[in-house]
Amino acid sequence: MYLKLSIRNARRSFINYLLYVVTMTVLLAVIEVSNCIAIIGESAGFQVISLPLLIAAIQIVLVGFIDTFMLKQRAKEFASYLLLGMEKKRLTRLFLCEVLLIGFCCCMAGTTVGFSIYGFWYFREPLHEIKHCGFLYGKSMFYTFLFFGFIETVCSFRLKQRLDKLQIRELMYERNRNQGVKNTGNYKKWGVIFCLCFVCFLGCVCSIVFLPGIYIVYPVSVMAVPLLISVFAFYKWVFGCFYAHRRMKSVRIYQKDRLYIMANITSNFKTAAVVNAVFCICFLFSGCSFVTGRLMLQPEFQLFDTAERQWMGTAQISICIVFLVIYFSILSLQQMMEVRQNSKNNQIMRCMGKSDQQIAGLVHQQTAMKLTLPMIMAFLILLFCVPLLNGKMNAVLPVSLRHILLKLTGEFGACIVVFYFCYFGIVSAVSRRYLYPSDGRPLK
Repeated sequence: MYLKLSIRNARRSFINYLLYVVTMTVLLAVIEVSNCIAIIGESAGFQVISLPLLIAAIQIVLVGFIDTFMLKQRAKEFASYLLLGMEKKRLTRLFLCEVLLIGFCCCMAGTTVGFSIYGFWYFREPLHEIKHCGFLYGKSMFYTFLFFGFIETVCSFRLKQRLDKLQIRELMYERNRNQGVKNTGNYKKWGVIFCLCFVCFLGCVCSIVFLPGIYIVYPVSVMAVPLLISVFAFYKWVFGCFYAHRRMKSVRIYQKDRLYIMANITSNFKTAAVVNAVFCICFLFSGCSFVTGRLMLQPEFQLFDTAERQWMGTAQISICIVFLVIYFSILSLQQMMEVRQNSKNNQIMRCMGKSDQQIAGLVHQQTAMKLTLPMIMAFLILLFCVPLLNGKMNAVLPVSLRHILLKLTGEFGACIVVFYFCYFGIVSAVSRRYLYPSDGRPLK
């Protein structure tokens, strides 16, 4: 009976699980593509074994956030089960089994989609025999399953710890719980950490640009550490500033719609800071993949032969597109869910004198902020690094590829604009039905 209730409620909450399904399937598809490239990479001279590790680390953070979100959505349901006499251990096992079952289906779908994408450009070449298909799929699927098992083990352990600590009363209010801190001045230390790490990162970039070639390997090997720390510290600092500004209760915050927007940003600011940092890293990685792939497809780029160059360039651009889809899809789904959850609040805002157009304008502002916030730190990094690295590449590459980095960065920016407006339009169209009053009148 409990299992049937769990499955029935999972179907009713399909929109919540859709976020989990999309994240797991797409990221596991990327891991599958990366594993295929890593297996064949030795013959192609292209080493990408670090890519699945990076994706796995990102996926652990994202899946942990999604698990917490699903727990909030179904907290009252779990509290009802406990009140009816279900043991907490059985409830925990049922929920974990439900998540693992969905995750396993996503793993199968992700490996199939990923291998299909990889096979589209790999097995169409005549120099590769189709008999290698089964061996490659089996080996890459095994590696992908190992990554999936590691991700699910870590996330399930963290989710079990949280479920074991929650009591019935906490479950009843878990969905509406906001995050806060006792000392609102903690954000200042994150600002100091951000400044120090960002200066170290810029120092590594300047070393790559101005040092002789034999010494470049040293800053390249360590620059990822200050980069990652500066990204996480930046968003901890920014969201901490927002929260502290809200707690100060300044007169300006009560003007226009600033209080509503600020409350929406800072209600779960700790989680939001981590999620935005992870998405910023995904955004930077997609930009690097796009630039690398487009550079390899240039006819003047003669480091590899034509077949290998086309294969590696196509792989990099495909990975870039997948990461952009992850970025915009998950943020869009998150915003649509928030709009659906806040549909009752819209009735209160109408009673306070807000028109439907004003409420729709607030939703559009929130959507724009959700899609833009992870890009802020990425644009800051690109603003400092691209001009410096462009000068270094001009000195190394042929004259025909002069200022190629600036051109490719512009192309990537154009792709971002297209993705941004497409997903903004989708979110606006889907959210429109949640902005109708309860009597069904159209928006004015």
